[in-house]
Amino acid sequence: MAIVKMSKFDLFAFDSERENLLHELQKFKYVHFLNLNEDESLKEYGLRSVEVPENIVALDEEISKVKYGIETLSKYVPKESGFDAMKKGLETLSFDELEAKALKIDYENVYLQIKDLDSKKDALLQEVVRLNAAIDDLKPWTKLNSPIRDLNKFEQCEVLLGTIPKKLKQKLETDLLDTQYTYFEILSEDKDNLYIIALTSKLEVDQLKEILRNNSFSNAKLIGEDEPSNEISRLEEQINIKQNEINIYDDKIKQLSDTLPDLKVEYEYLMNKKLRLMASEKFMSTDNINVIQGYIPTDMEEDFLKSINSALKSKYYIEINEADKDDPDVPILLRNSKFAQSFESLTGMYALPRYNEIDPTPFLAPFYLAFFGMMIADIGYGVLMLIGTLVALKAFNLSESMKNSMRFFHYLSYSTIVWGVIYGSFLGGIVPLPALINPAVQYNELLVISIAFGAIHLFYGLGLKAYLSIRDGKVLDALFDVGFWYMALVGGIVFLASMVISVPNIVKNIAMIVMIIGMVGIVATGGRDAKSIPGKAAGGLYSLYGISSYVGDFVSYSRLMALGLSGGFIASAINMMIDMLFAKGIFGILAGIIVFFVGQLFNLFLSILSAYVHTIRLTYVEFFGKFYEGGGKAFNLFTNKTKYINLK
Repeated sequence: MAIVKMSKFDLFAFDSERENLLHELQKFKYVHFLNLNEDESLKEYGLRSVEVPENIVALDEEISKVKYGIETLSKYVPKESGFDAMKKGLETLSFDELEAKALKIDYENVYLQIKDLDSKKDALLQEVVRLNAAIDDLKPWTKLNSPIRDLNKFEQCEVLLGTIPKKLKQKLETDLLDTQYTYFEILSEDKDNLYIIALTSKLEVDQLKEILRNNSFSNAKLIGEDEPSNEISRLEEQINIKQNEINIYDDKIKQLSDTLPDLKVEYEYLMNKKLRLMASEKFMSTDNINVIQGYIPTDMEEDFLKSINSALKSKYYIEINEADKDDPDVPILLRNSKFAQSFESLTGMYALPRYNEIDPTPFLAPFYLAFFGMMIADIGYGVLMLIGTLVALKAFNLSESMKNSMRFFHYLSYSTIVWGVIYGSFLGGIVPLPALINPAVQYNELLVISIAFGAIHLFYGLGLKAYLSIRDGKVLDALFDVGFWYMALVGGIVFLASMVISVPNIVKNIAMIVMIIGMVGIVATGGRDAKSIPGKAAGGLYSLYGISSYVGDFVSYSRLMALGLSGGFIASAINMMIDMLFAKGIFGILAGIIVFFVGQLFNLFLSILSAYVHTIRLTYVEFFGKFYEGGGKAFNLFTNKTKYINLK
């Protein structure tokens, strides 16, 4: 249960064997390469970046083809429901199985078929769009009973079609009173415009055009030969024909949907192949030799060497040494029990530890478990979480990350049930149960318990800080930075408590003396890194001022009580509403059942969300702030993060 011990390797191998080497190391998986191109000193020795013979751009084009095929065919495959999809899960393959399946797949032929069919379908869709646009253009003119081709064949007259703004209707009608040989009609209108036809004599056409221009007339040019209504019917028939052709292409594409699983396998294979090429770009080389550096877990050194021997036989040179614990470049890999592993995501969200720190996950997990349960504290909610997570873990084929998430909430359900028993709460008191602590009455005692848990949490964090100092041979630092704080805080708490409760005078006096010694020690050593005496004194006083932050820290733990009370009171309020509804007869009972399920599930969601966030806050700010910095770099497994399969 700790940070995995790492070893650094320096490997020299022939450039011609690089692909074999990377292929075997990808099976091994637990290798983290360093980017040697960032080390300028190596270039001074004549080393240069590795030239990858296979262009990554070309590989990206292959990946794009496969991705296009997946995205296109996915539209034709019915999506499984959430439960069915989780139950089925993703196909699990080893690296060898993935490679063997991928090499048998003729994805290029599938891509060409899909591309051809989809392109023809898209061309038809564009034609349908064009036809629909033509119909939209003709719809305002359906009252026109003359063929479009005849509108410009009059010898003595001229026909003008177009639109004017609706707001100018009255002005146009007034202006047209001055004409003698003009016929004007509004054929249709929309929100903003009037669609008009004007028929006038050749003698009066210039006057009409001037009037129309003064009324913001916009000329319309109709496409077609027949009457607009007949043209629309003809276009709709063409659309139906095109749509039938589209359906035929859809059916042909759908027939290829059974190749979708193969394309997904091919995608994962190509992505891993791309990862090998990208890894090559981290190496340096001479004319014939590749220089490779990286890290491996120390306890996997034997398997690592077997992989290298399998790829290179005896044609290589390697040095492996234990990683320097103070080296900031050492990648971090955590290895914990199944219980603690479920809480690793919390550490990762904050920051991975540096190699010379400790993994805080096993230490935060018990406190997180206890605090989360205390903030929800309901047997019914805990049982719902327990059943839900058990069903998910047993019935569904989940990825490893999803399993960890389910285990996380599964473990938290036990704490929720235990605290529910302590509070005597089952779905907000719908079933009366005896309570060890009644939060509605004994809230003062609950506040004291919450702050006491906070004190244990903080002192434990300080204890871890002392352990790290002692481990690193800095015993005095443990005394100065932890010991004196223990004395000041414990002495201060007992001394203040003696003013509220009756304790022997000797206890009160000892507490005061211990508190004073601790405070003097903090002042004397808090600024020890300063060079001048005034600086040391100022630093010491500032360190002592930090005691005020502990007051805030202790108060922060009151949220353990507050959130437990709020969730319980909301659940009780829901139950009160149900009682009132049940008194209203059959319809009230039906409404009450709905309110019960919806309200309790909503309160469960809010309670879980609040407990999750606020327990993280207590962990990150109060607990981690006492001993943990983080800042480590994650160990990058030499395998691509899969999307469509589980790679074991």
